[in-house]
Amino acid sequence: MRILLIEDDPLLGKALETGLKQAGYKPEWMQDGESALLAAQVNVFDAIVLDINLPKLSGLEVLKQIRLSSNVPIIIMTARYSLDQKVEGLDLGADDYLVKPFELPELLARLRAIVRRSQNRTNPIISCMDVELDTVARTIKKSNEWIKLSAREYQIVALLMQRVGKIVSKSELEEQIYSWDGSVESNTIEVGIYNIRKKLGHELITTIRGVGYVVNP
Repeated sequence: MRILLIEDDPLLGKALETGLKQAGYKPEWMQDGESALLAAQVNVFDAIVLDINLPKLSGLEVLKQIRLSSNVPIIIMTARYSLDQKVEGLDLGADDYLVKPFELPELLARLRAIVRRSQNRTNPIISCMDVELDTVARTIKKSNEWIKLSAREYQIVALLMQRVGKIVSKSELEEQIYSWDGSVESNTIEVGIYNIRKKLGHELITTIRGVGYVVNP
């Protein structure tokens, strides 16, 4: 899941970037409003975490411009006493807010919540055939038995099951799973799919040759 992280403080930004990666997300970290707005306009993100006080272009202006063309879920980060900014941000279309300082688990919980709402899904459980994915606990069951997947395998399954019935290309899987500076071997996705099929059965994921992969409803 790709997250656009917009935070100008280098220490906080690095900590959030690291925490998001460790939680299985793919963060793209921007440190000023102009770069952030450009990134939001030319890329597709699953959610945005946006600081209000930014150099070059304010967070509120970034939010306003994004909302002209996108409904991507957005969490704004505000200072403890900036009530006016918080209210203005919500009025401009932010989905949620966090008051600094905050703990990483709270940010992760709020991210999961706004993404579920954006997908019109209040239940974190996704079921397909005899496979059950819990997007909050990040666990997988098959025929009601726990299945151990690697972090990479889980990410592939989660992305495909969250888009049941929709074909996801190999390149999109790679983009969603790996950080921008990460190296991806040409057969990484194929190996992941192969291992997933050994654990969850061959019928869950269908290969559409030359196009991508799909989990059928």
